[in-house]
Amino acid sequence: MKKILFFLGIILAVSLVSANSITIEFPNGKEISAGNPINFKATLYDNSGNPIDGQVDITIQDSAKRITKSAVSSTQIATIRLDEASSGQAIIRATNGNTEAIEFFNIGRKELVSFELQGETLVVKNIGNTPYTRTIKITIGETTGTQTPNLGIGESASYRLVAPEGVYNLRVTDGETSLIRSDVQLTGTGNVIGAVDDSASKRTGITGGISPDQDGIAWFSYLKSNKFVYVFIAVIFAATILIAVERRYKKVSGK
Repeated sequence: MKKILFFLGIILAVSLVSANSITIEFPNGKEISAGNPINFKATLYDNSGNPIDGQVDITIQDSAKRITKSAVSSTQIATIRLDEASSGQAIIRATNGNTEAIEFFNIGRKELVSFELQGETLVVKNIGNTPYTRTIKITIGETTGTQTPNLGIGESASYRLVAPEGVYNLRVTDGETSLIRSDVQLTGTGNVIGAVDDSASKRTGITGGISPDQDGIAWFSYLKSNKFVYVFIAVIFAATILIAVERRYKKVSGK
């Protein structure tokens, strides 16, 4: 009988300290700036509404469905870094056993890229938490052109820098991030100066600094790099020959 009462006492004690509910609080508010951590407090409560100690499992999901998981202590202010989280509304879920609580908070936008010069190629990478669509000014020597990449989070674009063979000062900026290099050696492309989009998905051509008499050079360069143009010209040429042969045949046959 004593053993039964002992086990009943243990079960009763456990039931008294088990979590009946969870709350999530944000001491610094529900709006956080991009790149900053989220501060919060997840508190477990017993059946009587009193805070109790215990481990709380945390799951955070950003607007791009990226998941961050952690474990925190009840009643303690916790900090979780969200360096790669996308901007927009995020969800924080706190669980302990079968008890769960859900709250929402907002992550601010940060449109940011990094510039890196690799030989004669400029690499632009989106290191922010939102799509990047800013206009970039690229100055080679005294000539300035622009590019407007459309980069998803973590994506990159490459631009081949072209100019007559020589050494140039280079400046790249989008108004927030800048790259300045002196004595940049370029191998030469006639009189054309600019930046060529080397991404596989698009070919925007050369930006900035093309003199009127160099338009033909730029167009010829485009033809050389585009196989579809060759096929199209071949089809037109073949069709022209067939039409000429047909007309001659009709003329000879008198039809």
